[in-house]
Amino acid sequence: MFKRIALVAAVGALAAACASNPATSSDVGSATGAVSLTGAAAGTATVANVAATTAWLAEEKLIPQDPVLALVNATGGDVDSPQGVVITCNAANGGTTVKLGKQPANRIGQSATYRMRTGAGAQEVEGKFVTNTKSPDADFAFPIRQADLLAMSQLDIVSILSDTGEVQWAFVKDPAAKVQARYIGSLKDLPKQAADFIAYCNPK
Repeated sequence: MFKRIALVAAVGALAAACASNPATSSDVGSATGAVSLTGAAAGTATVANVAATTAWLAEEKLIPQDPVLALVNATGGDVDSPQGVVITCNAANGGTTVKLGKQPANRIGQSATYRMRTGAGAQEVEGKFVTNTKSPDADFAFPIRQADLLAMSQLDIVSILSDTGEVQWAFVKDPAAKVQARYIGSLKDLPKQAADFIAYCNPK
């Protein structure tokens, strides 16, 4: 659940998203703003930068499976082989959940509050560490609203900080962007793929 911790300017893209889906409105951030990674980010070492080789892909999936939006290899990637981040949808009620990968396995079962930096502001995200059946690492799972996802897709940079203040993930529109994060992925194709995912996600 997102909690507002900084005032964020309203933007046209978000307003349009909210108007088309008022039940999922929120204030993720400026649709054109970049994120300033300062403070805790200064001590963050990059383990993997896949910004130049990844993109987003949505797949509807057939019942009993649910729609998926995932960060995948930009060339020939598929949602069943994600590159660290998967967003799933409960097609029965439209609820969406982010699973942020490469988290400490020794925290499985624990709850935590991470922060998502978007534009000029930041939001708290409350979630839980869960088992990743395809990796020895854990996932940090937290809910996200559709309007948040749509607004996020319009940004140049999004970063997610752990409860210890480390910048766990950064997602960038420009692979050459200078950011500090443990893992760096791309925002490539996210606007279209997020829109497709939400269309797949709407309760049938």
